[in-house]
Amino acid sequence: MEESSRVKTLIRSYVVDDGWHLPKEIIENIDIRIAEAKSAALRRVKIEHDRHRGKWLNADAVRKYQAKSWVFRELEGNRYCGMVRKIGEELQEEYGVTELEAFNILLENASNVRDYLTKYYNIEHMIPAHVDEQWICDSIVEDYLCAAI
Repeated sequence: MEESSRVKTLIRSYVVDDGWHLPKEIIENIDIRIAEAKSAALRRVKIEHDRHRGKWLNADAVRKYQAKSWVFRELEGNRYCGMVRKIGEELQEEYGVTELEAFNILLENASNVRDYLTKYYNIEHMIPAHVDEQWICDSIVEDYLCAAI
């Protein structure tokens, strides 16, 4: 009987050390908290999707706006001048990005641009953020073990 409960525990997507002999309620609590976290992540992405205004940001739009801003930055000695700011405002209006995101896109901050493309792709397709199931498990077990001391 003990071996089957150990196997059931290991089938989950997180690992619980069976040597702790955790009560069944703690294991159930872990499952509930993980389900709640996944549900909350899905709710957040749905809210972001519904709140989005304008078109969805994609690589073609980024290249188009970077090319526009490059011309003016070349003329102004690679500074963030007034025309580049207007292009940024246009980008914000058309694609619903924040001012900081538009700034980084226009100045070709590559690592941030990849993050923005991923962010808006995930929102467009309503892909929720990753839920760290192991962290949830560890925190519940740690709380239980600390309370037992």
